[in-house]
Amino acid sequence: MQKLGDEAVMLKYQDGDVSAMDELLIRYKRPVYQFAFRLSRNEAEAKDIAQEVFLRVHQYRAAYRPTGKFSTWIFGIAHNVFVDRFRKAKWLISWPKRHGLQEEDIEVESPDPSPLEVATQNDLQETIKKCIQSLPFLQKEAIILREYENLDYAEIAKILKKPEGTIKTLIYRARQRLKEKLLPYIEGGLQ
Repeated sequence: MQKLGDEAVMLKYQDGDVSAMDELLIRYKRPVYQFAFRLSRNEAEAKDIAQEVFLRVHQYRAAYRPTGKFSTWIFGIAHNVFVDRFRKAKWLISWPKRHGLQEEDIEVESPDPSPLEVATQNDLQETIKKCIQSLPFLQKEAIILREYENLDYAEIAKILKKPEGTIKTLIYRARQRLKEKLLPYIEGGLQ
């Protein structure tokens, strides 16, 4: 089943092949969790959101239609779960005030980096995360889907239920804001 595309695996699950859900979990558990974590900045919330996403995949499996990419469908569910969950908690109002900075992975290019390289890389990653967290909600969500989840504009438009032109504008503005905020680090190094 590993050689089948995501859409074919989901269709197998739709037809009652329970092992297909295991394959979807293998493929999407981590990306869905990371997406939820990048939005919520909270491990427990991200785990709860990811669990709810897969419950909804199961619940709405009969409604799945392979007209687009499976990743667009599942990230759309993740977006909806996130918004529903925090709208109920009125959490979105305090969104800019939340700045938790734990991240499950720190990617380092060199297999044997020096402590200085690690510290510099960590500082830069933390700075980038802070800058992303400071973006307006829709810009942040669009840039995360584009840069971290590698989705194209059309997929992001479907997930966020916005026109593709709006998505391009959101991402452009997010990149401009990030560029403005990160320019001091690029020009003068980390301080």
